[in-house]
Amino acid sequence: MKRLVISSLTLATLAAASSAQAQSSVTLYGELDNAIAYYNNVGHASLLELQGADLTANQWGLKGKEDLGGGLHAIFNLENGFNVESGKFSQGGREFGKNAYVGLASESLGTIVFGRMLDPTVDLVQPLTADGYGPAFSTPGDADNNDNTFRVQNAAKYTSPDYNGLQYELMYGLGGVAGSIASQQSTSAAVAYNHGNFSVAGGYVYAKNDGAGGVGTADQTQNNSVTPLFGSVAFTGSRLISQVAAQYVFDKFTANVRYSNAQWKPGAAFAAFNRTETFNTGATSLAYLMTPSIQMDVGYTYTRSSGASSATYHTVAAGAEYFLSKRTTLYAIGGYSHARGTTFSQDGNSIVAAGGTVGDLTSSSSTPNQLAFMLGMTTKF
Repeated sequence: MKRLVISSLTLATLAAASSAQAQSSVTLYGELDNAIAYYNNVGHASLLELQGADLTANQWGLKGKEDLGGGLHAIFNLENGFNVESGKFSQGGREFGKNAYVGLASESLGTIVFGRMLDPTVDLVQPLTADGYGPAFSTPGDADNNDNTFRVQNAAKYTSPDYNGLQYELMYGLGGVAGSIASQQSTSAAVAYNHGNFSVAGGYVYAKNDGAGGVGTADQTQNNSVTPLFGSVAFTGSRLISQVAAQYVFDKFTANVRYSNAQWKPGAAFAAFNRTETFNTGATSLAYLMTPSIQMDVGYTYTRSSGASSATYHTVAAGAEYFLSKRTTLYAIGGYSHARGTTFSQDGNSIVAAGGTVGDLTSSSSTPNQLAFMLGMTTKF
């Protein structure tokens, strides 16, 4: 057996180095979320499966900062998303598909980072919506990115300091196409204001996926049949999403309201998806902290699409969380969706009847209605 001997001098040197780097750190973190999920109809049949990320997410990451002096820090974040059932990478198989950036943070000047990241509307607007209670509370098909389906890569993002409750963010995703600066680019901006128990935020994100096969700095959104070209045919065109949200906390209640407008513009000659498809969404929710260990949530989302196809989606969701500790939560979520009108076929070549779709979850129903239940657990480290 080999023995490791550390001298007093070595220990003193390590202690001195530790003291000098007291303001620098690297943190390993993550969370695991899994549930038993039941849908009464997914493409003509009922479905019972294990399904992750119904309340939080499945991810792990490393984040760190180095004190450079004078209130300036070097920072980084590497965050991996994965499928808890199979262990495979999410976000298109990327190793660090959720976040991968490096930058500088100043206490007085703000923060600027470079790499792959969430856009400003997700950072500032989404926290004031019911998406925090799970994707069943979000927009059908995530047509407005309320459930942060897509990230932006090749991007630079600036976050301002907090000016007495007022904060803003700006982002630009560089397309990197020679001879066409505007091609494949993404831009986004958002502002938020917090005063006591009241918070309000608004912003926009514009993403061009005009490269071959829908390539762009922003990821594709193909969650279910609500959005154009769900399936193997990639979306080629642009998405312009504007949204506002407000939140008010009173006693043990938290109330949220939001509105979004998402415009999907085709950039190729699709047979049915031949003009801009617009999604208008309004939603409200109420959470009640019954005890320090139990919270109840209820929400309603209305989405209307218009353009090449036209449909309405009414979705109600309710949930309950039991906090076993600060890290571990048991939860139950139920959702119901009713659709009316038409949407696109998976290949984009025809218009078909819209199916019920519970938020940003699995595939849509083959009928106007869909019912879903989830019973799960999430834990963080």
